[in-house]
Amino acid sequence: MRKIYMFDVDGTLTPPKRKAIPKFKKQFYKWSSDKEVYLVSGGSFVRLCEQLGPDVMDNMSAVFSCMGNVCYRRKKDEPRAWFKEYENEFEPSKTLLDELDLIVSMSPYKTKTGLHYEVRTGAMNFSIVGRKADNKQREEYAKYDAEHEERAKIVESLRKGHKELDFVIGGAVSIDIFPIGHDKSQIMRNYFKDLPKDATINFVGDRIEAPGNDYALAVEVERMKNGKAHSVESWQDTAVLLSNAAFSV
Repeated sequence: MRKIYMFDVDGTLTPPKRKAIPKFKKQFYKWSSDKEVYLVSGGSFVRLCEQLGPDVMDNMSAVFSCMGNVCYRRKKDEPRAWFKEYENEFEPSKTLLDELDLIVSMSPYKTKTGLHYEVRTGAMNFSIVGRKADNKQREEYAKYDAEHEERAKIVESLRKGHKELDFVIGGAVSIDIFPIGHDKSQIMRNYFKDLPKDATINFVGDRIEAPGNDYALAVEVERMKNGKAHSVESWQDTAVLLSNAAFSV
C-alpha cells in the first residue's frame, strides 16, 4: 500500500520564516529517510532549502512551493539536483496593488517596515508589518493579529471585491493571494490525480482551519477514503506526531 506524507513548513516544521531547530531537523531527517514525503508551502523553493537544509530536502519526493504553484522534483540518483515539474504564473493588477497600499496606510497597526507585498510564482504574499520586519516585530504583529483578527477582516473584505482571486491567511503575519483554484489543493489535481484507491495520505499543517492557507488541501485530503489532515500549532507538535507509532507505520 502506498503511504504518502505531506507537510506545510512555516509553523509546522520550522518556526515561521526561520531555520529548523537542529534537534527537530535531525529527527525529521531520520524519520523521512524511508518514507514518501512531500513539502507543500507558501514560501519559495530557495527559502525552503535555507530553512530545512540540503540533507532534509534530498529526502523529499517532491517540493510544492508558492502555494503549490511550482513543483520541484529531484533528479533520480542526483543529490541536490532539482528540476521544475510545472509552474503557474500570476500578475497582480494595478487595482489590486493600489488597494493593498491603501489597506497598509489605513491599518491602525503602527509598525510598518516596508516591502508589504511580494509577487511569487503563481501567487503573491502580503503583510501589514512588511517583509523587512525582524523576528521580534513579526512576533509582536502576530500577537496583535491574534487579538484583533486584522488579517481575517482584510481577507473578508478583499474577497468581496475580487471574485476571481482567493485570499487566505498564511504564516504568522501574512496573507497569500492567488487566482481561484491555485491554492495548495491544486497538487491533488496536478500531481496526485492517479493515486491507487488504497493509497493513504497524511497532511500536517498549522493553518488547517478556514481561512488558513492549509484549509483547501486539508479538505481535499479528508475527502479521500484513506486521507487524514492533522492540525498542529508548532514544530513541537509535529515532533510529537512523528513519535506516534500509529502515524508513522
